[in-house]
Amino acid sequence: MNIKRILVIGGDSRTKYLAQSLSEDGFIVNYFEEKEPLKNAVENSDAVILGLPCSRDDKTVDAPNLSEGVILKDLFHIMGKGKLLLAGKMSDAVKAVADVFSVKWVDYFMREGLEILNSVPTYEGAIQIAMEELPITLFGSNAVICGFGKVGEPLARMLHAMGVNVTVCARRSSQRAKARILGVKAVDFSYLGGCMADADLVFNTVPQMIIDREKLLDAKNALIIDLASKPGGVDMDAARDLGIKVIWALGLPGKVAPITAGNIIKETICNIFGELGE
Repeated sequence: MNIKRILVIGGDSRTKYLAQSLSEDGFIVNYFEEKEPLKNAVENSDAVILGLPCSRDDKTVDAPNLSEGVILKDLFHIMGKGKLLLAGKMSDAVKAVADVFSVKWVDYFMREGLEILNSVPTYEGAIQIAMEELPITLFGSNAVICGFGKVGEPLARMLHAMGVNVTVCARRSSQRAKARILGVKAVDFSYLGGCMADADLVFNTVPQMIIDREKLLDAKNALIIDLASKPGGVDMDAARDLGIKVIWALGLPGKVAPITAGNIIKETICNIFGELGE
């Protein structure tokens, strides 16, 4: 398959810039806006790109720009075997539907390079939120970071450079060792409650329940910024009951740096094309 014509459906502002960037690279790009029947748009393309995430309900394409939803089954039925699907954060349910219609698919979000580069607008956006929300400077403040992965590590590095007193909570001893080399305090999650008692800021990057009601009782003076994807890592009902402010900052790359985020996706997709020999 020689990919020249690309149909882009849905997504957020990242996807618009992705379409623009692909066009500038010489691809024939159609950003779907209901000006033509979906069937025609798909049949006149070699590949279909969906946003990140590609769906929020496992039934329709995430496409807030469209007045009518694009049903995944309908899209995949039209695509069949002859088109390549590139989508972000494909759930098992979406993959299963694609497989039923023999659609060749690639989840571009699972590429490690994208995850690493995507962490930059994520942690920059998190710091921006903290600066806007806190009544104090970050310099000299106390911050706890839950998790030390692709987002947690660079976030810890940046906050430490800004003069923040950083404590990292990480499960693996190797992660705690890396955090100590950065010059920040590192503890196991069993110490999370005690660390939060003195925190001005708590950042969570772990997508599972880490900060429950018991932990929240120790964090009454902290602003909590949850950077984890669904289901998140904070008991939101308990936080509401306790009057603790929690900001669940989903999709930060598309909100704070859509051009950069779009170019990161474009670079990843072009790498996929190269690997497939397109």
